[in-house]
Order: sequence, then structure tokens, then C-alpha cells
Amino acid sequence: MTTLLIVEPEATGHRMVLYVRLIAENALRRGWKVTLMTTASALAHPAGRMTVSALGRDLDVAMMPEIPRGTHYGRLQLLLGQRAYLRAVEQGYIDYRKTRIADFVYVPYLNYFDKVAGFYGSPFGDTPFGGMILAARFHHHACGIAGPTGMQDVVNNVLFRRLLGLSKLALATTIDEPLPQYVMRKMPNVAGKIRYVPDTSFIGQPADRHEARRALGLEEGHFVVAAYGALSPRKGLARLLTLFSAADLPKYFRLVLAGVQDKEAAQMIQSFMLTAGERASQVIVLNRFCSELEEGQVFAAADSMWLCYENFSGMSGVLIQAAQAGVPVITSNYGLIDNYRGKRLLGLRWDDFLSASAPKPRFDWAKLQSAMHSIRNSPQLARFASEHSPNSFGSNVIDAIAVVHGAGKHDDQ
Repeated sequence: MTTLLIVEPEATGHRMVLYVRLIAENALRRGWKVTLMTTASALAHPAGRMTVSALGRDLDVAMMPEIPRGTHYGRLQLLLGQRAYLRAVEQGYIDYRKTRIADFVYVPYLNYFDKVAGFYGSPFGDTPFGGMILAARFHHHACGIAGPTGMQDVVNNVLFRRLLGLSKLALATTIDEPLPQYVMRKMPNVAGKIRYVPDTSFIGQPADRHEARRALGLEEGHFVVAAYGALSPRKGLARLLTLFSAADLPKYFRLVLAGVQDKEAAQMIQSFMLTAGERASQVIVLNRFCSELEEGQVFAAADSMWLCYENFSGMSGVLIQAAQAGVPVITSNYGLIDNYRGKRLLGLRWDDFLSASAPKPRFDWAKLQSAMHSIRNSPQLARFASEHSPNSFGSNVIDAIAVVHGAGKHDDQ
């Protein structure tokens, strides 16, 4: 029987409640033994509790040290933060090995320590390991994906090469479709370690549009823009609030802000609401970890989902959820999210309906509404959703592990 150790110290975002759950479910169905190594704070989080409950008694749980939480903006701070994660994971694995043995270790977010592991070595000793690369962008310019570029890309390229060069790193899965192609061209000696796995997400309880609007206090004639998930300035919150601060904002426009707000986001939203006057009635705020029922209602009620990320070039599960709900998106002008939007006709770019940027932003409201209504429930959205189904994600990851580890498709066969 193959023993798989999944390492996920955090519960925020969708990695715990989605990636860990789907990967573990698929491994358990194949007869593998699965252990989740995580922190006490992650287990206490609603996402952690939900994941452990869903997997039931078949899931074993191992504890690891807490990691000091902090905001790492500078390069040095980022590297120090990654070293802290690496050391905590390493100590957790040392403790785990005192009583148990793993055949393979998988880290659903290898970006916890991807930039320092090439120098410090594997935190898992002689045990083969793999993980998911979620936020690489050093290759984007070379692959024709718009976004910022510079010396940082050169540095990250070197660090990524060192990561793939680790002898015990057997597998690097990625939701970034161009990355394996880039590695094949530029790093052919380690190209066999990297595999593309289409990202996934899902809406646990899809809702009826009319009932969802009624539950959220919205009317049928409202045009609804929704932002969903962990809300922070990185998700383009300033730009979104600017949109809803426009002097000529139609009175039937509504904004839904659904998800836990970090400190900065909470301050921005509070400041907006205090100065918005009557316009505050056009904003609905759900500042909490949304239930599956609320999640389904937000997507069903929306005419457009807000995905104008700032300083982020990776993928978003909300893009997939929006496609599943038949809802088009609004994106910024770079990164994988906008690349998919443009190639697959999934929505509009912010610039597409920005009619003037100075001295104050002006917007073409008619164009925004017309485009969103024409794309809603389109075949393009349906195709994109089907290509990123939850059923395929866990299977793809476990298939990749089985190939590099030499385990059979099903241990009981």
C-alpha cells in the first residue's frame, strides 16, 4: 500500500478545502494510505474543519509547528519567510518520521519554499517529494503573456532551475499551461519532472438565480458585479471601489463583496461606505468565510465576477467557478487570468470599458452591460468549465505521482 503524506500548513484560500480534499479523495479511492500534515491553526479554521470532516476517518492527521505569519513584500523578507516555512515543514517531517513512514510527500503549494529549497535542500530527507507550482511568472514574457518583467524574472528563473535540480524532487505539477513547454525548451534535462494539471474549482451548492437574488436583497433589474473569496487590495479592490465611486454610476448597479476581508481591505471598504452616502445602499458586504449556500448564491446572482488582480500573474479558482456558473469576468490587462479571458472569450478587460482615465476615470456602462449579457451562459464558458472539472484534478495529480513513484493506478489491483 502506498503511503502519501500531504503537507498543507495553511487553511486560507482554496488549497485546503479544494486541492487537499480532491487529491486525498482520489488517493484514498485507489487504496492508498493518506496523512495530512498541517498546523493547529489550520485545523481550527472552517476550511480545515470542513476538509477533515469530508475525508472522514480514512484520513490520518499529523501536526507540524506553526509558522510566524507576516506580510512579506521585499525580496529579503520573502526569502526569510520561505525559510521559516521550510524549517517548520522540516521539523514537522522529523517528528512524523519518529512514528510513521511516507512513500511520497506532496505539497499542494510548493511556493511556500520554492525559492529557498534549491539552496537548503529538501525538507523531507531521502523521501521523494513533489508539489504544485502555482504562482510562477518568470517565463510569461517569453511565452507571450502580458505582464511586468525585469531582473526579478532572471533571478526566479535561476531559483526555479535549482529547485528542479534537487535529486529528491521527483515531480512539479503546475496549473500554468505554458510552464512545461518553457521548461522543455530551456531546461530539457529536468523537463521530465514537470507536468501540467488543469486547475479546478467548483461551486458546492449551485443556486437558482431568482432565489439567489432574493436571498441577497437584489432585484431582477439590478446589474451585479461580485468579488468573491479572501478579499485584499491585491484583488484590485481600489479599482473596484473607484468603479462604484463614479459620479454617473447607474442607480441599478450593485456590488457584492463576499468573503473574509484582510485588515487593509476592511479599512478600504469601511472608508468607502462612510463616504458613499446613498450609494452605500448599492453595496452588499458579506465579510465572512462564506458557506457553500452563500457561495452558490453569489455566483448565481452575479452578472459579472471581478478578477482585476494587481501584481499577481497566476491563476484563480474564481475564474473557473464563474465559467461553471455561466458568468463572465472582468480582468486586468496581464497574467494568466487575462490570458485565458482573451483566448477563450470569457469576459472583458478593465480597459475595454474605461472610456477615459484622466482627470477622473470614466466608464462606458452600456458597453459593460451589453458585453456581459452577450457572454453570459455562452458555449465558451461551458467549454472552459468542463476542461477544469474537479473530477479530473485529483486524478491528474495522483496519476502523476504514480508515474514518478512507480505506484500502480490502484494498489488493490
